[in-house]
Amino acid sequence: HSPSRPGLKQELFHRHKEAQQCCRPHNLPLLRAAQQREMEAVEQRIREEQRMMDEKIVLELDQKVIDQQSTLEKAGVCGFYITTNPQELTLQMNLLELIRKLQQKESEAEKAFS
Repeated sequence: HSPSRPGLKQELFHRHKEAQQCCRPHNLPLLRAAQQREMEAVEQRIREEQRMMDEKIVLELDQKVIDQQSTLEKAGVCGFYITTNPQELTLQMNLLELIRKLQQKESEAEKAFS
């Protein structure tokens, strides 16, 4: 089990500091260069893991949109079908917002008459 991402860099920093305190002065430049490479490798790994997580989230969101389009199309809601075209997606989002506002107005009207 590896420590959390912020903790990983902090732990590495402390380990490096301890090593530098125990290091003989003539070996210090060599140690610092090795530690710099290690820190860069850790930062690169963190960036890569973050990128992979971001990609996973985007794919999950894309799947949610497809599921929603499919459900609304099967329900016979006009204007809904599976698409990735940005203009058509914007139109569908606007349609959803319109439906939401109409439903809200209908709900308010029902409360006024009860």
